[in-house]
Parts: sequence; structure tokens; C-alpha cells
Amino acid sequence: MNTTQGQNDAGGTLERTKRLTPRAMGGALRRRTAVAAGAFVIAASLAAAALQQSAIAAGPSVQEASVGGGLARDPATGGLCLSLGSACITVAPVPVLDGWIPGASITVGRQALKWGPGVSGSLLLSGCAPLDGIALAVEPGRLRYVQVAAARDVARGRWLLAHRIEGRAAPGMLVGISEAVAVSGGFRLRPFYLMPGCPYFLAQHLNMQDDRSQDWWSNVLAAVDASVALSNHVTVYGEFLADDFPWAASTRGRVPYMIGALAGIRFDEPPGLEPYRAVVEYVRINNYVYSHKNPDNTYVVSGGTLIGHPLGPDADALYLFVARPLNGGLFGGLCCSMEVTGRLGYERHGEGRPGHPWDPSEGVSHEFLSGVVETRKILGVTLEAVIGPGVQAAPGSARTTLRLATVLEDIDNAGHVASAKALEAGIRLSLRLAWAR
Repeated sequence: MNTTQGQNDAGGTLERTKRLTPRAMGGALRRRTAVAAGAFVIAASLAAAALQQSAIAAGPSVQEASVGGGLARDPATGGLCLSLGSACITVAPVPVLDGWIPGASITVGRQALKWGPGVSGSLLLSGCAPLDGIALAVEPGRLRYVQVAAARDVARGRWLLAHRIEGRAAPGMLVGISEAVAVSGGFRLRPFYLMPGCPYFLAQHLNMQDDRSQDWWSNVLAAVDASVALSNHVTVYGEFLADDFPWAASTRGRVPYMIGALAGIRFDEPPGLEPYRAVVEYVRINNYVYSHKNPDNTYVVSGGTLIGHPLGPDADALYLFVARPLNGGLFGGLCCSMEVTGRLGYERHGEGRPGHPWDPSEGVSHEFLSGVVETRKILGVTLEAVIGPGVQAAPGSARTTLRLATVLEDIDNAGHVASAKALEAGIRLSLRLAWAR
């Protein structure tokens, strides 16, 4: 997060930081974060014990929302998971912790983390960027808490800390609160960053009490999401992200709202349309979101892929997803299930981009859809096949997920050049293997 004061004197902050912070602090961050990977596991364990005492009576466990273009996802199981370009090991439950913290699991390796109900992506963690790190999840009763420490770019000392708590606030209503902090260079890791449930906004404020330069080395983002089942076939959901906005009344009208929002409605096999499922979703992300006055804290991984929603800042989009399961059957003695998903989309992109932070000289004139607006009409089809032993997987058995995605985009004002046109097509093949523990 760029605090309002930090935004108004960004130039001065940079100069002060150069004098206050020696180059050696970059190496110090690497050493601190290595210790953090183990320390936060212990800290999260303490929080889980507290959650267990205050949790609602045991009920159905909370599962993460859909991923990518698909409209459903099987719950993760313990074991080894490999996919093209990534690998992770999930142990669930953890033998040492399970007696004290029911439902605990630890995942280590390269992971695609997605938090929130969005189908096109999520605003805080969308699952599009590979993150190398460790995640601890605990599920006492109807609550679920996850804490993550991951590398964004190890070579340059850029890291990510994130946590989320979600639970059922009422029958048919799931609510989640998430935070993430992108850190780099001279960031000072304090114990309150590892305390489960401690807001990163508060941790950043405490960290700045004796070192104002910490505002330069950390960027905090927060999100809240909810989904409500209106009936057995209809669910509405939404997510709100805050990167920064004018907290003080004196800055309103001079500092833009650096926020994002997502809303959708989902139809699960409505009467007369079985077995189809459909989602209508709208996403809006204001300019300057995912950026920071320190370029090292731009919300991306080493290859430039956004950790947040793939739409990017200074843009909005409307999507329609329609999914239908196909007839499966046995394949080599294994159960095979398939699903095809169609996607229609209309996107508008202003000239804002990740890594371009707000400057006071820009005021609020470029808050949303700045410059020449590029529009994209999108048609996509995804085919997903899952081959495995079925729901009850024996230890050591493997489950294979094969996904083939194609997309065609008709672009107007291509490259933000007025009247320019372009046509783009793409195809992506992914393979995922998971072995049950």
C-alpha cells in the first residue's frame, strides 16, 4: 500500500531511503525471510489453537472457489502434485499437528494460490502467477485460516507474505478476508508480521514508528469477498480490493481511489437447463492498482506475471462462462470425467500498467480508463479431462488432469493506437499429476 503521506512526498521518501538504507539490507532480507518460513508455521499453529476454541460447531469444511476458466474444482488431497512448470508437496493432515490442530496441512513448493470466488480470476491471489514458498492451512470447525510465505523473485530479494481467514457467517453465506504484503530490499521483518490474524496494515504502521523508510520497502493490499447462495441453483458473489485510497478528507479529489471490484452470479444446473452451469461476472480495477512508488514492490513475480487479477489495472471486463460435463467412462480401468467450458468476454483497457505508480502531478484525471482505450472481444473454449481412481483414492494412486484452452481475441485500438485493429489467437495445454498420500 502507498500511504497518502508517502504518495504526497514520494520523491523525498526516496531520497531519505537512499541515505538510511545500506546495500547490505538486501542480503539481510534474504536471511530474515529464510527464518520466517519456519517461524510463521509455529505462529500459525498458535492461532489455530485460538480459532479452535472460538469456532462455530463443526460443519462442512470450507473449500476454495473455482480456478481459471473452469466452474468447479475438486478439493485438494495430501500428496505430491506436479504440473508443467511447477511442483509441490502437500501433507494433510500433518501428523505432528493433527492431534492439536484438526485439519492442518502444509504445502511446500511452487504453488498456484487462488483466494476468492471469482471465475475469471481473483483480485488478490488469482492463481495465475507461480509462487515458490510454504503455505499452512488449518480448518477448525467452519473456519479456515491460511498463511503463506513465498518468493516473488529470489535473485532480487523480493518476497510475499499473505494470509486469509474464511468461514460461514450464515447458512449459505461464505465470507473471506485476505491480505498480502509485497516486500523487498531493506524490509525489516518483525514478529507481528508472523502473528496469525495480525493485519498487515497495522504491522506496517508499527514497523514505520521507528523507521519511516519501511513505507518504501513494503506494499500492503487487502481484500474482502463473500458468496451467498440464493437457492440451490443460484449463487451471487463479490470481492473488493484496496491497494490505496484517500483516507484523509483533505486528500479527496486529489488522490485517486486505487481499488478493484468483482461481482458475479452463478447458475448451477438450473431447472430445465441441466446439466449446464453458467456464470456472469464483471471486473473493474482502477489505475495504479498493483503498483508502488518502489518498483521492486510492483505486485508481480520475476517474469512480470501479475499475482492479482490477470485483467490488470486501468481496465474492466464483462464475462460469460458456460460449462457442460461430457460423457466420461472408463479409460484403462480408471474413471474419466470431462467438462467443456465456453467463455465470451468484452474487455476495456486504459493505458495504465503495473509498475506505473501514481504521481501527485497526475491528480485524479487518470483514475480509470486513461488515454486511448483498447477494447477486446474474446471467445474461448476450454476442455478439461480428469483421469484417476475416482473419489476414494488409494495411497500412491495418481490422478491426471489434462486441460486444453483456446482463445480468439478481436482487438480495437490495438496497442492504444486509435483505429488500429488486430486479431490474436492462442492455445495452451496443461498437465497436472497428483499422487494421493
